[in-house]
Amino acid sequence: DDLPPDRRKMDPPTEEGFDDDNELTFVKEAPEVNGLVEQIKDALEGRDPADGTSTISKTVFHKIQEIVERYQEYPTLLDPHLDKWILPLTSVLRREAHKGSEADMVLVQRASRVLHALASVRGYKTVVKFFPHEAKDFEPVVALLVRSHDVGSLATNMEEADELGSAWETRATLILWLSILVLIPFDLVTVDSQVTTNTGIDGAAMAKSGGQQEAPPVVLRILALCQDSYLRDPGIVRDRAAFLLAKLLTRPDMPLALQKFLVWATDALGGQSEYSEQEKMFIVPGIVRALAATFKLGKRSELLEVAERLWTNARDLADSPAAKASTLTRKLACKLTQRIGLLFLKPRVVSWRYERGARSLEDNLKRAMIISQGGDADAEERKKADEAAKEQEEEEDWDIPEEIEEVIEALLTALRDKDTVVRWSAAKGLGRITARLPAELGDEVVGSILDCFLPTENDNTWHGACLALAELSRRGLLLPVRLPDAVPHVASALAYDVRRGPHSVGAHVRDAACYVCWAFARAYAPEVLAPHADALAPSLLIAACFDREVNCRRAASAAFQECVGRLGAFPHGIDIIQVADYFSLGSRTKAYTVVADHICGYDEYRRRMLNHLCDVKLIHWERATRELAARAISIVGRRDPEWIREVALPVLLDRSLSTNLEARHGACVGAAEALLALKNAGEPCVEGELATKVTSLVTAIEKARLYRGKGGEVMRAAVNKYVQCLASVSQPLDKGPGPATGPKSLRSTLLASLEENLKHPTVDIRDSAVSAMGEFAASYMVGSNPAAGAKRLIVKLATVLREDQNPAARRGAALALGVMPREMLFSYVPGFAAEAPAEDNTDAEADPEMIPAWRMALEALKAASIPEEDVEARDADARVCATKGMAGVLCRMANNLVEDDYAATSQAASEVISSLLTCMEDYCTDNRGDVGSWVREAAMEALPGAISALQASGLELATARCATIVSALLKQCAEKIDRTRASAATALCAVLRGRESDNLEPLPDVPGLDRLLDAAPTEERLAASWAVPTSAYAALTPLIVADGSDPLAAYRADLIEGIVVSAGGVGDSLGKASGGALVAAVKADPALQETVANELVDLLSRRQGVDRVTVPLLRILDLLFSSGALTSVAPAHPDPPNAFAHTLAENLRAELKGSRDVAKLCHGVQALSHVAALGPNVVNSDRCARTSGLQGILALMVSRYPRVRRVASEALYVLLLGLDEEAAGEGIEAAIELLSDTRWDAELTTVKPERNKLYPLLGLEAPAAALEAAKGPGVKVKVVDENESYAA
Repeated sequence: DDLPPDRRKMDPPTEEGFDDDNELTFVKEAPEVNGLVEQIKDALEGRDPADGTSTISKTVFHKIQEIVERYQEYPTLLDPHLDKWILPLTSVLRREAHKGSEADMVLVQRASRVLHALASVRGYKTVVKFFPHEAKDFEPVVALLVRSHDVGSLATNMEEADELGSAWETRATLILWLSILVLIPFDLVTVDSQVTTNTGIDGAAMAKSGGQQEAPPVVLRILALCQDSYLRDPGIVRDRAAFLLAKLLTRPDMPLALQKFLVWATDALGGQSEYSEQEKMFIVPGIVRALAATFKLGKRSELLEVAERLWTNARDLADSPAAKASTLTRKLACKLTQRIGLLFLKPRVVSWRYERGARSLEDNLKRAMIISQGGDADAEERKKADEAAKEQEEEEDWDIPEEIEEVIEALLTALRDKDTVVRWSAAKGLGRITARLPAELGDEVVGSILDCFLPTENDNTWHGACLALAELSRRGLLLPVRLPDAVPHVASALAYDVRRGPHSVGAHVRDAACYVCWAFARAYAPEVLAPHADALAPSLLIAACFDREVNCRRAASAAFQECVGRLGAFPHGIDIIQVADYFSLGSRTKAYTVVADHICGYDEYRRRMLNHLCDVKLIHWERATRELAARAISIVGRRDPEWIREVALPVLLDRSLSTNLEARHGACVGAAEALLALKNAGEPCVEGELATKVTSLVTAIEKARLYRGKGGEVMRAAVNKYVQCLASVSQPLDKGPGPATGPKSLRSTLLASLEENLKHPTVDIRDSAVSAMGEFAASYMVGSNPAAGAKRLIVKLATVLREDQNPAARRGAALALGVMPREMLFSYVPGFAAEAPAEDNTDAEADPEMIPAWRMALEALKAASIPEEDVEARDADARVCATKGMAGVLCRMANNLVEDDYAATSQAASEVISSLLTCMEDYCTDNRGDVGSWVREAAMEALPGAISALQASGLELATARCATIVSALLKQCAEKIDRTRASAATALCAVLRGRESDNLEPLPDVPGLDRLLDAAPTEERLAASWAVPTSAYAALTPLIVADGSDPLAAYRADLIEGIVVSAGGVGDSLGKASGGALVAAVKADPALQETVANELVDLLSRRQGVDRVTVPLLRILDLLFSSGALTSVAPAHPDPPNAFAHTLAENLRAELKGSRDVAKLCHGVQALSHVAALGPNVVNSDRCARTSGLQGILALMVSRYPRVRRVASEALYVLLLGLDEEAAGEGIEAAIELLSDTRWDAELTTVKPERNKLYPLLGLEAPAAALEAAKGPGVKVKVVDENESYAA
């Protein structure tokens, strides 16, 4: 409860049981758990006590545990159900405990697991209240606890042994139960049966006479178990044992047991025990936890005498090597230190602490009435408080031991610990101890904490000091007179961020500072904190808007909201918290650009926030933060153009030449965005000396050689951004109109800088240079003579794209052509001179023909988008850039069209669409994989814009062209790459349904439009679902139709090719989805089988030699034959197959001939075996698919690759075994025997003669090569062409 609710808020899942605010409000599985608990109760009531077997199913307990663990984030929702859930579970333990040695430990373990889950989720202190606490259960529970140590020997089978494990849940639960049983209001000697047995004296009489000389045996047994076993346990058992000891030893009747334990504990901590170092590593945390809990609950008079000795041990423990290596040990040492310190001081409520308001409602109402009548309600209260304080100070005898100073010093040292849990414990300890000190010493503690905020201290110290301040303020120990000293430190902590190497530290400090502000709001009256609102409010808002970490932004917002709600002293607080809420601050970009812009609409905060952006965020260590801060300046700065001119620009321009990389980069991008802020504010360009600095900054950066060395690339991107903003605001550069006034002009210098950056291989530098080039050309290169600008830029860029061998230069040139202004594109420039014939001896060269600049740009881009013949010279990125460049050129040509430009635009659009369709066939690969997919995706993204440009020029696409476009997109929709399918689906949705943002109308006259619309995504944002294979192929396969006259038949070939490539790929999930969809569609329609079969044959012929298609096609053929999807065209033997089978066999043999791909040859064997298994062609024996298939398999049986020979022989062997008795003659039996007796992966010289023997046995004509190896006078062979051989 120490943290505000908004600080702990999490996004819950959306399901039943949530209210309108998406907050979980009840346990929706409660009826199910109630039913399971009733099963437990029924089983207990109907079970024979003499029966030792469990009748309650294991799944019942497991299901309850699973449901309970779901509510770890909402534990309080379990409260209404704890009573009726815990009681039956503890009844299980209770019954088994009273059975003694007959207890079913498996049942005990199952119930204990559920109870432990409840204790872990809801908290053991809450759950233990519902445990039964009758005195008669005490001894049986102790006995059951002892028995849990022998669970290994109690298991009757392996299943029980696995379920019992070490039974730590049982021990943790039973120890928790004992912690409430030891609180029974009777002397424990009265419930210990061994007292009567051993002494013969009744325990009640002994308790009445006080004759016992030591603790009862049952207590000694508990102490022995804890000391010898539980306190050294590394898990939850240790914590529960410490809790049990604290409850047990602080009973009034346990002084002897307490003294015995304290002696043992002090000896163990003081090194006087015989524990080894390894044993101490586990037992010391248990002892310290038990001591801390005991000191918390015990009486001061009984523990004070041992406190000094334990203080020495605690101090030594905190400085020990074990503590330095263990966070838990340091935390527990700190906890023990504060508990010992509290023992040294008498419990009291100091009179000097600050209390907000009155504890009585009547007093509060009286005070409100006095204020309403204009009186001073605080005067009388202050007078009474002063008098009471003086009287109490005089009467009280402050006895402060010397050890207190050491305790406080130890806690102040713990505030500097490297771990948060230790610092948090130290902060709470300082708060508790300060609450018992006199005012003077309490003020010294506050002063020591404030000294922790020195700049020389590290981040851990600042964090601990913030936690301590929050604790003191919550307890009223930070007096209002100290607030002027504390608030500046808190404001500094809100912005704490220290660079360490490649990162920074300070997020935990800023978060803790927000907690301090939240605590201030709850601790102090409005009139006390109002003088400090000017310091806290802007700092909180700066943290809420500009902090790098989302948790700090939300924490600052929660603290600000708390201050507004409780104090009301923050200006415009209500309006701000409506915008700066938990969700809006989740996005850093939105916080910088939207929330900050709203807040800066108030004068009280604007300058502070702008100064923070300029002085802090623009020199931040992270580049993204600097760029986002600069963007915020352009948005927020428009509200204060005076600050931009007088403060931001002078400071940032000077800082742009700093030796610090972060400072100069942030200053450069900040100055660029500051210029945009002036433009957004409607202000004119800067003039005078400031204008000189603005225009000469790039020259100064180049002169200082800031492009070199570390950060040179970062500065290049910043300079590009600066030039872009400079051109965007149209800041005057050279005098007079025109593109440039000379080679040394400022305009030429900036242009040369951009052209150099266009060639840079880094993507962000190139892209920023492209953006800057477009703005620069539009502002400074058009003027009154755009033709000159076109000659200077477009001709040069097209030349680079055609002739430069540098791939990075070609990429930049291609993108830059796509951002040229339309005025330059429609200008005429000299074309590239054609090469003169060799016999032409004319002295003077003919002047080149003048052509439109767009023509030159498109020709260069179209050529660059086609893969080079030389594989080594191919650059996929250059083709992507060329594709984007074509789209950019066409987009600018179609912008603000006039009638004279219609013809040129329509011609350019037609050419671009054709080029984009060509780019969609780019399947080039390299060592990075299918890099052609980048080109295809770029082409699909550009296609809707190209069609929109064509429509804008007044030209409509023909039906055949529309079908070609849709067919190409459908093929990509069936691609094997998820990202490509999603891009294709987006483009398909755009061309079929239109796109309002691009002014794109739906394509007219598209064949089968209605069914295409049913299959395509209804909205572009839903196209991402097609990245999931099951969604895409389920929608695509219905578009494959059998009827050739159907309009959808125009897309069949491309669609089948796309599905085949995907279904035959190596991906399991993709192959199952696509192949399964194709098989299901083909099986469902017998007429479709012949169509698909013929399409596959045509595809194999059309793509012969293209392994990208043919290898998946071989896999698909195997899938279709194996699944029986082609039974109507390829029936089982002896029925003759369709005519396609022979063509398929011949195409397969032609595809496999000469191949060196072993995997491909193996897949080809499987496909040929399916064809060879078909029946004979009784009509035309010369076109028998079975004969052609067998010839292909026999040819592969003498392949150079042993694996292929082995696979082919196995396929033939299986094929011959599958023939029926009528088809199988003596030759077939002999062939089977020969196949089984021959080792086909042996040497070729051994294999070939054996292979040749198969031809006559199978009734086949041997090829010429086999004739030479044929043996035996009775064998007749016919000479055939050698083309039948496939041996590579």
